[in-house]
Amino acid sequence: MFLGQMETNEARQTQPAFQPKLNDENSREERQRVLERLDKFCKQVTHNRRVRIVRMWHGCKKAILPNLLSNGFAALGTLDDGWYGKAMYFTSSAKYATRYCGETDGCLIMCYILLLNPFPVVAADVPLTVSPTSFRLYGKGNHKNYQYHYIPVSPVGGSDTWDYRPPTSGTDDAMYDELAVFQETNILPQIVIHFKGGEIIMFNTNDNLKGKKCFPGHRAAILSMCVNDDNDLVLM
Repeated sequence: MFLGQMETNEARQTQPAFQPKLNDENSREERQRVLERLDKFCKQVTHNRRVRIVRMWHGCKKAILPNLLSNGFAALGTLDDGWYGKAMYFTSSAKYATRYCGETDGCLIMCYILLLNPFPVVAADVPLTVSPTSFRLYGKGNHKNYQYHYIPVSPVGGSDTWDYRPPTSGTDDAMYDELAVFQETNILPQIVIHFKGGEIIMFNTNDNLKGKKCFPGHRAAILSMCVNDDNDLVLM
């Protein structure tokens, strides 16, 4: 499915229907800066295809992992209907993704994601004076002809807050980001990291994509963990 979607995206990326229309939006210059931020992450992934690919993290509970890897991601809306659209959410920051792992039996999934015409979300879309349910994109599908929503975010309030929005001071001040993906076929899970007893166990998921079983036959490696200056997980 991923390879087929890659070929589709390669064909579409030059078609007028899949080009951004930022002139139709407010805060055009700020939205362009958001896209430039995302483009930097795309350049970190080298490959030989005519398509953009970005490396992202997804945090989840261990209990849902077998179904997720066997049957694929889905926009279930178990926490809410989606602040920035009803979609599957990812982030470039492993540290930020751990917020969704829970205190015990959590895991991180490193995925490769195909990109095509993402919509840049800015502070004007989520005013501080409104609740998340009143956000412009709350609970909605992909915006117009855009295939993804990309949102640089920072916390609003104290350190324990769950309220993360685009900073009013601009994209450069965003601590983290979120990528809302609407099609499961654009997602390729690659590595699973389990948190258990202070250790990190990594599983390569390549074989999972060829069959239905998740873990049999995989070799586990114990990894050390640290967080670099960009708040990303460093595997050594």
